[in-house]
Amino acid sequence: MEDFRDYLKILREKGEITDVERNISPVLEIGEIEKKFDRKNTVFFKNIDGYDMPVVANIFNKLENIAMALGVKTQNIKDKIIKSVENPLNTVVVKAKAPVHEIVKTGEIDTIKILPIPKHYRKDEGRYITSGVILAKDPETGVSNLSFARMKVNENNKINVMINRERHLMRYFLKAEKKGKPLDVAIIIGAHPAVWLEGAMPDGLVNDDMDEMNIAAALIGKPLEVVKGKTINLEYPANAEIVIEGKIIDGVREDEGPFGDYSGVYDIPPRKNPVIEVSAIVMRKNAIYHDLLPHTLEHFYLGGIPREADLLKRVKTAMPSVQDIHLTSGGCARFHAVVKLRKKAESEVNHAVFATLFPTESARDIKVVVVVDEDIDIYNPFDVEWAIATRVQWDRDIFVVKKMEGLLDPSAISTTPPSILNENDEVLTSKIGIDATIPFDKPEWRELYERIGF
Repeated sequence: MEDFRDYLKILREKGEITDVERNISPVLEIGEIEKKFDRKNTVFFKNIDGYDMPVVANIFNKLENIAMALGVKTQNIKDKIIKSVENPLNTVVVKAKAPVHEIVKTGEIDTIKILPIPKHYRKDEGRYITSGVILAKDPETGVSNLSFARMKVNENNKINVMINRERHLMRYFLKAEKKGKPLDVAIIIGAHPAVWLEGAMPDGLVNDDMDEMNIAAALIGKPLEVVKGKTINLEYPANAEIVIEGKIIDGVREDEGPFGDYSGVYDIPPRKNPVIEVSAIVMRKNAIYHDLLPHTLEHFYLGGIPREADLLKRVKTAMPSVQDIHLTSGGCARFHAVVKLRKKAESEVNHAVFATLFPTESARDIKVVVVVDEDIDIYNPFDVEWAIATRVQWDRDIFVVKKMEGLLDPSAISTTPPSILNENDEVLTSKIGIDATIPFDKPEWRELYERIGF
């Protein structure tokens, strides 16, 4: 599999793409249809009102397809992510004209007139790029970073970008801004699925000195071909469908939001966020715009799987008896974690809970940690609920931890008056650990917990 188009070709051959032939509005209608296909097929919109460019969404509709893109089995996805971080591959700069440079637009750029960017939900402030991977380099070290951020596209060459304060991208921007300079960025749309997944890796999994383009290459399994930008000093994937080139302007912040986010509620109120000035849009002939609808299973897979890999690596270091960790889709792949434990002592459950909640980007939003035994399928909500129903006594097996950091949990944000909420405010939340394991220190009870079988 070489690129985004190869991946779509495989999905089509498997019968997993549904074509929408009729004319579709990019404002609200496209999101409504994408929602209908959530947890079902990839959807391919052939005709977008006002645009001569198709849109595809829901490409990560199944774990099997993510595994296919990485060349592994589903049970080995997290191992592949961890090994790729530990064993990166180099990129290769393409000298000849690359597919992504088949069409080049510079000068007066009006992004909305060129690209069929949707407005997904009713109260979204405007049209948002949600699938774009942002490439930037550390102004001091030259190390490349790939990341996601929601981007509101204005009716000109400006894009408001919401960057969390602790992310590598914000640190890079602040370094450049301190020198009175803008920061070059490339917004990559329609890259190889492995590049897309790498962009969602939490900063805790990738150290400051790790070049994420090289990690993306390792996920693909071979050196990644890149090409130099037309107006920026960056090299991006040569086979991407679309790349928006630009600079984050130093000294500028503008209101951005509200936005319907992964949590299934609107992220409000508007915040002062940096602004990208677009200098070029490059693309392949017959380019395909890739879209991501927030608060869908695809969104949860994209954000959750790299976080699971980070959590598993960290927690197993502290607790080798931990076998696996899953961030559930009902918890938006952020708020609820299930930990599978090969229990060897009664104290291990509490240690597993606190190791999972240890403050990192991957753990910050987790509110509930359920620890289960090896016989429980942590990817099966019925099995997890059954463990809670039959192995938990509330006065014995739960504990609450107060005043811990959260982020997009509306129940926590609501405790901070909106009038004072800004990028420097800390959002505090309560978190809970649930011991849904069989008591280890009372072997005489084990027969009470034996599962029926044949």
